[in-house]
Amino acid sequence: MNPVTIGHLVRLRYQLLWAKTRSRNGRIALFLAGYLLLVLLISLLASGGFGAALLAVRSGRAEKVAQAVLAGLFVEGVLAANILGFGMNAVFADTELRRYPLNAREREMARHLTGILDPFWFLFLALELGLALGLYGIGKGSFWFGFIGVLLLFVSNYLVARVVGLFIDHLMQRKGGAPLLLLFIMMLGIAPSTLGPWLAKHPEWVTAITQPLRYTPPFGAAAAMIHPDMVGVYGLGIILTWIVGLGALLSWMEKHPPRAHVAENVKIVWDTPFDRVAALFGPRMAPLVAHWLRFYARNPRMRTLFLMSVPLLAFLTFQSGRRMGPQSVFVAALGTVPVATFLGTSRFSVNQFGYVGGGFRRFFLFPMEAVANLRAGSYASLTYGGSMIPVALVAFTLLSPYTFDIRMPLMLICTGLTGLFVLNALGIWVTLYNPRKGNYNSNFGNDLSLGGNILLIGGVMCALMLPRLAYRFQPWVVAPQAWWVYLMLPPLAFAFYLVTMRMAGPIFISRREYLLAVVEGRL
Repeated sequence: MNPVTIGHLVRLRYQLLWAKTRSRNGRIALFLAGYLLLVLLISLLASGGFGAALLAVRSGRAEKVAQAVLAGLFVEGVLAANILGFGMNAVFADTELRRYPLNAREREMARHLTGILDPFWFLFLALELGLALGLYGIGKGSFWFGFIGVLLLFVSNYLVARVVGLFIDHLMQRKGGAPLLLLFIMMLGIAPSTLGPWLAKHPEWVTAITQPLRYTPPFGAAAAMIHPDMVGVYGLGIILTWIVGLGALLSWMEKHPPRAHVAENVKIVWDTPFDRVAALFGPRMAPLVAHWLRFYARNPRMRTLFLMSVPLLAFLTFQSGRRMGPQSVFVAALGTVPVATFLGTSRFSVNQFGYVGGGFRRFFLFPMEAVANLRAGSYASLTYGGSMIPVALVAFTLLSPYTFDIRMPLMLICTGLTGLFVLNALGIWVTLYNPRKGNYNSNFGNDLSLGGNILLIGGVMCALMLPRLAYRFQPWVVAPQAWWVYLMLPPLAFAFYLVTMRMAGPIFISRREYLLAVVEGRL
């Protein structure tokens, strides 16, 4: 083992992290930390606050409380790491580590050590340590057993997240992988709301379901926190077994990376669906629009988001509509339809040139103005996003509990077009002023800039919340009788989009060197 060299690498990793803290990653990490703490605080208050938790502990259910909290943090850490991408990316590639006097095992340890020491994971470590110290403080836990259990749980949580991430990469490279992933995500989203009422009516099944969970790391850590005897030792042994097994599995998966199975075809086809759709934009723009349509369609993450968007947003529409009250599914749909037009293409709408790399130079060699590429990419986003409006209308018409009223689809079309033009226009500004080099082939993770995350998260939240606020304070605004008000929204949004495109041309030319440096990874 070479601890000195590995220590230098860890210190270098934190020097790089401190440099990034003042830019994109650090700010997003702070936002994520605040968001997670806020969600945990709201959940705690909604369940009765500290008093209810303290009462549960003192009534002899300390282990069950610890199991529930640790299991929730464990699952949340896995999901957040894979969806947002924090604490997952290797800081140093194996080829870079070969420059140091490290053997293969030491290089593998250095890569994982610099990953697990990401501040993202420290947030979960702090929350778990807080639980262990809280139980110890009220006399219901063991300090040393709890401390060791939390550290081992921390390692196992990181390993599970890495294994899940690699498994998704392997799955997405196989034919039919995207539909299987979509099915799993839908089941994961629907299961809590479906199983909750069912388990409330059949409490005998709760014990049967929780029995296998005793052999999972969160339950093992909970046993170690509460029992300073052989039960605690058994809990620590469970976590160590998981760590050894996950480490071996992760090592094997890294040695067998996913490979895309692409059928080679040398035949050139000029009349494809992409070309026929692009022809609608005129002979001058058609080749560029067709290029961007292909570029977007071949991206695995965009295909995944498109497959996910309709069922997930449909589920969100009906679930949130029922919570707001009877006959309010339409109000929720007024917010989810604009989201459907932007979610699938959001990765490119806010960072159009971040995935072309050195190919960005070629845009200035074409026999036309370079800004035409910016317009063509935006037109492709509008095309894909706009195609979701009729899909959403059909889903709403077939599944809504209302009798058919032509005013409702008309209002949904207006809100969809408004969100489509406004969000894509704002995405052009983020593309110009806050781009970021991304990985075109990644399936999950967050590779958007700070501005891209603000627009994506903020735009989705605004689209979902505005109809609800209007329903609460001015119900007439979201009633079908106000359909004429919505007719004014798409022209205003389209005018904003046209003004943005006109103003973006000179800015694109003036910032081309900066954009080139970013997409090539020099900034």
